[in-house]
Parts: sequence; structure tokens; C-alpha cells
Amino acid sequence: MSISVNQGESQEPLNLTEGVGPAQNVADNQIDRTDRTAITDTIEEALNAGQGGFAPMAWRNPVSGNSGTITALMSIDRSGSTAGCTDFVTSANTVGGITAYQGRSCPDNNQKMRIVRLAPLRTDAARPE
Repeated sequence: MSISVNQGESQEPLNLTEGVGPAQNVADNQIDRTDRTAITDTIEEALNAGQGGFAPMAWRNPVSGNSGTITALMSIDRSGSTAGCTDFVTSANTVGGITAYQGRSCPDNNQKMRIVRLAPLRTDAARPE
């Protein structure tokens, strides 16, 4: 049995994964997994406080020595894949210096917040979706 495939035509493979841009690489190099946990724990604390306003909240990671302040929380009131997600802005004081980051934290299957997007804050860029 033989099967003819594309009769010599060349096709570019379909890429189903999203590429990681340079901004994401910077965040990945500066903010590790344990820092992200410290950030999401602080976000959960702020969300669970349920107060009418939001006061900036400090986070600190004793494992890496990094720290920062979450200065903005913006809940996303949408259905589907963004339900329960929160956009945030945080500073991060790392060995590389102090950098402002924008990100998104969403609940995982266990309803624990996880950072799904994190990149250096660009003041000239439009707000993320």
C-alpha cells in the first residue's frame, strides 16, 4: 500500500503555539517562579480583602530576595477564558534593578491565582486586553 502526500508540494508547518516575545523573556529572566507565587499570593490577599478601594500592597520573596509593590489591580469582568482574571501593575526590585511590570493573573483548575502574562510595563503601549 502506498500513499502519495502533496505530490511534491512543500507546505510550511502550522505553528499552534504563541511565540514568546523579548518583553516576556525579560520578565522570565528577572521574575522567577517563587517571585510569581509571592505576587499572586499578594493579589489573592487584596482580592479577598474585598475593600471598596485598593491600596498598593508590598510583596517580598525571601527565597530570591526580590520584592516589589503592586500598585494597580484591574479585575476583568468577562466570561470564558478571562473570567476571574485580574490585570495588575507591580514593581520588582531584583538584582537587575527596579523595573515596573504589567501582568495578568488568572485562577487555575484549583482556583489558585497564577500569572499567565508578565512583561515590563510600557507606558506608550495600549492597555492589554
